[in-house]
Amino acid sequence: MIKTCAVLAFLASTLSASSADPGLLRLVMPDAKVIAGLHVDQARNSLFGQFVLSHMHVDDESFKKFIADTGFDPRRDVSEIVIASNWESSNPQSRWLVTARGVFDLHKVQHVAEGNGTVITNFQGVDIFTYSGQAKPEVDSGIAFFDSSSAVMGDLASVKSAIERHKSGSPASSALLAKVREVSAKNDFWFVTLVPISEFAGAMPDPNLSSAMQGNLLAAIHEASGGIRFGDTVHISAEAVTRSDKDAQALVDVVKFVAGLVQLNRQNNQTAGRVATLLDSLDCKAVGTTTTLSLPIPERQLEQMLETMRQGNREARKKAAPKGN
Repeated sequence: MIKTCAVLAFLASTLSASSADPGLLRLVMPDAKVIAGLHVDQARNSLFGQFVLSHMHVDDESFKKFIADTGFDPRRDVSEIVIASNWESSNPQSRWLVTARGVFDLHKVQHVAEGNGTVITNFQGVDIFTYSGQAKPEVDSGIAFFDSSSAVMGDLASVKSAIERHKSGSPASSALLAKVREVSAKNDFWFVTLVPISEFAGAMPDPNLSSAMQGNLLAAIHEASGGIRFGDTVHISAEAVTRSDKDAQALVDVVKFVAGLVQLNRQNNQTAGRVATLLDSLDCKAVGTTTTLSLPIPERQLEQMLETMRQGNREARKKAAPKGN
């Protein structure tokens, strides 16, 4: 009976924890410093995923035409995505990849590509679709389909290297993979990075946020990971490895200070009030050089908070709109 229970417990944990697709990870460049992924099917089937999709309105005409021509809708036909980069910013050796599992109608895709003048070249038996001469970007990039269920997109050099790795059947070799398997098994959306958080400052649209991210404390974080798991309760988690025990504790203090400011403002702003309620369950602590953060949020409360924010944005746009004579 004990052995039977142990086997059942193992099977249950295996079924509930689905780590990143090994086939997609095998395509990732060996020197990747940032890897992120999304179990699209799991997220889409969650209550929160359905809530997001119900509020997603695509007005871009070119995107609508793409769906009509190819029959491919990424909101429906993609099951998993893995994104990777070696993060050599401002460097000719910078590489990026997006790998995906899904349902692809290759005949339709090729027909539409040829009709739009897309350049199709064969590399080791795999067709690579690249931009036509008129629409060519600064960096050569392309997309390749290994079959009707897997695809890779990125800069041309990375796509070709991914094809070579796929053909050779060699195992995935990034130094991040052990952490990737651990984090991706616990989350629907996940990320792992060896890039100091301060280096992401340039990607922030808000200059104030960009400036804040370049502070000494965030520069002390040299490895981070985390993710979001959807369900009746949405779990947000993160882990940061810092230079020292002192930096790890300082990071905890900053997180708690910011949470405290939000909670102090809970009576003055409806959105801040909802966020403050969610932060009541925040758990942030330091163990050695590692800071961990955990935040469980009831799915319904998260929906209500987003609805409040959307309503506030609509009202702000109405007030900002010029009044007619």
